[in-house]
Amino acid sequence: MKTIFLLTLLLTFQVPGLAQFFSGEISYTVKIIPKIKNLNVDSILNQQPGTTSVYAITNGFYKSTYFKNGEVTYSYTYHGDTKRMYDEVAGKDYISFRDSRKGKTSRIRSIIYPDSTKVILGQKCFLVERVYEGYISKTYYALDLKIDPESFSSHLVGDWYNQIKEVKGSVSMTSINEYTTHFEINEVTKLTARPLKPEYFALPDKLIVASESALDKGVALAQLSKETIECYRHKMTAGLKDVPLNEFRSYIILIVSANGDLKYMEPYEKDKHELYKVAMTIISGCGINFIPGQIAGKNVDTLVYFPVDFSK
Repeated sequence: MKTIFLLTLLLTFQVPGLAQFFSGEISYTVKIIPKIKNLNVDSILNQQPGTTSVYAITNGFYKSTYFKNGEVTYSYTYHGDTKRMYDEVAGKDYISFRDSRKGKTSRIRSIIYPDSTKVILGQKCFLVERVYEGYISKTYYALDLKIDPESFSSHLVGDWYNQIKEVKGSVSMTSINEYTTHFEINEVTKLTARPLKPEYFALPDKLIVASESALDKGVALAQLSKETIECYRHKMTAGLKDVPLNEFRSYIILIVSANGDLKYMEPYEKDKHELYKVAMTIISGCGINFIPGQIAGKNVDTLVYFPVDFSK
């Protein structure tokens, strides 16, 4: 049994002539290196989905799970068969999906430096530099550790398929993103090769809804009645009465069902003046109705970030 297990483990790495690709888990950690004095590094790290992550991958599937202080904060899972990326935030009762084929990129150029090498966790790596609008990325890819790029040919989000195709499937071992104020470094801390079946990437039993980016036709507001407009104005004026603000915008997270009803509502952020509570009462109590979003001509449940504006 030990011999069979060892053989299976070894074959998960690419072997010349056998066309085997990496399957398993890759652990990463993120670091922030400031370029300017007095940069609030903790604030930048708090904006990250996690300070460590585990990336599980096999042909046509992957899952990236993020952690802060040892607890899961967020994950996204790619299913090549559905061509969807499923986003799950810890503590939420729903999962939203994006269409992996609807990708945009701000990449300006890329250069491969095959002779600029370093060894990371025993893997000889080469450098690729990519210039984007707003930052420069330098990534070290393992020369002999590969995934099958064609099994991710529908993954255009993040320009990912084009990136892994460019490096012939090589696995990223360290990336260094340079911004105006700091460097963001993601580096591999552990490699665990093992076979992963599609069942490993199964989604938990939660409500699954479309993100707005996945829609062919977006969620829309139904025509507002005079009563709805007056209700909105009344609640807005009352909410701003003792608040030292002339203008404010509160975003409310909604799930608009396939029949236009609201399945879920919560604030995106809770402001100190509690205007988010007023925004929620406006949505729920002023007769605001929605026209559901569509994919391929069919109404779908959709996650919406709905803005409610306040002004004196």
